[in-house]
Amino acid sequence: MNKSENWLRAIHNDSPAWIPKPWEPFEGLIPDLPMPFLFDPISQATSRPENMQTDVPFKDAWGVEWLLQEGSPAPTPIVNDSNKVIKDITCWQDFVKFPNLDGYDWGFQIGRRAEIAKNGNMAMNANFAGLFEMSHNLMGFEDCLVNFMLEPEAMSDLLSAISDWKIGHLERVIDKLHPDVIHYHDDWGSKQNVFVAPDIWRKVLKPHHKRIVDLVKSHDILFMHHSDSICEPITGDMADMGIDIWQGAIPQNDIVAIQQDLDGRMAIMGGIDAHVIDLPDVSEETVRAEVRRAIDTYWPQGCFIPCIPNIAAIYPEVERIYLDEIDRYGKIWMASHA
Repeated sequence: MNKSENWLRAIHNDSPAWIPKPWEPFEGLIPDLPMPFLFDPISQATSRPENMQTDVPFKDAWGVEWLLQEGSPAPTPIVNDSNKVIKDITCWQDFVKFPNLDGYDWGFQIGRRAEIAKNGNMAMNANFAGLFEMSHNLMGFEDCLVNFMLEPEAMSDLLSAISDWKIGHLERVIDKLHPDVIHYHDDWGSKQNVFVAPDIWRKVLKPHHKRIVDLVKSHDILFMHHSDSICEPITGDMADMGIDIWQGAIPQNDIVAIQQDLDGRMAIMGGIDAHVIDLPDVSEETVRAEVRRAIDTYWPQGCFIPCIPNIAAIYPEVERIYLDEIDRYGKIWMASHA
C-alpha cells in the first residue's frame, strides 16, 4: 500500500495500515514552499504581485489592498472606508470588476502535474478566498457581517456572481491540471463561533457554495474545505453539500461529537491545537504530548487525520517535531490496537 492509498483509506475509515501525516501523498510538489499545493496561474496572477515586498501595500486583481507585515506568515487585507471596493452592497455591480480567467500560461503547472503523476503522488490544487472571505475582502469585515443580516438579497446576488467566477476558475484548473483534490479555503468562523448565524449562512451562502462543490464532485475530485475555526453548528450542512474533508478542525469544536454525528459522511483533518504548540519557545514534549492527545482522542472514531489546523506550523522546528510524532506515536498506537 502506498502513501496515497493509505491516506485515502484513512479519510474513508477503510482499514488504513498506518496513521498518515496530513500531506503525505502530496509531499514535494513545490520544493521551495512549505505547503503541498499545486498552484495555478489564475490564482497566482489575481492574488498578489510576483515580487511582493514586506511592509509595502499592494492591490490584487480585484482592487483589494493587502499588506505583508514584517514577521507575518502571510499578507492580510487592509480594508477601510477610503479603499474598500464595494461602497454600497445594493449596487455592488458598480464596483466589482471580475478578473480575466483566460490568457494565462499553464505550461509550468502542467509540467509539475506530469511530475506528480510520474512520482505516484496525488495533486492538490489550492483555491483561496472563498465566498465569505472574498466578500469581506471587497467591503470590509464589519460591512460584510452587517450586510449578511440587513441586505441578504444583495449579498446573495454578489455571492452568486463570485461563485460563477470561482466555477469558471475551477473549470479551467480541472481541464488543465486534473487534480485529485481541490483544497478550497474559506474561513467560516473564529475560535469562539461561526461568523454568520447558521440560519443566515444556510440561506445566503450555502446554496452558492454548494454549486462550487457540485462542480468539483461532478469530476470525481475530492473537495477539501479549509476553515481553521469553529464550524460545529454547520458541519452537518458541510457533509450534506458533499464536502469530503473538513481540514482545519480546531479542538475548540467538540470533534468527537461531530464525528459521531457525521458517522463517516465527512472526514476531518485537524484536532491539534496550534495555540498550544506553534510557539517559538515551546518544549518538544509539549508538542509531542499534544499530538498524542489528538491521536488518542479522535483517531478511534475513524475518518480522521491528525493535522495542525492552519495547514502548516509557523515555526519549522514545531512542524518537524509534530510530524515526527504523528509517525512515531502513530506506529505505537496502531501496533497496540492491532
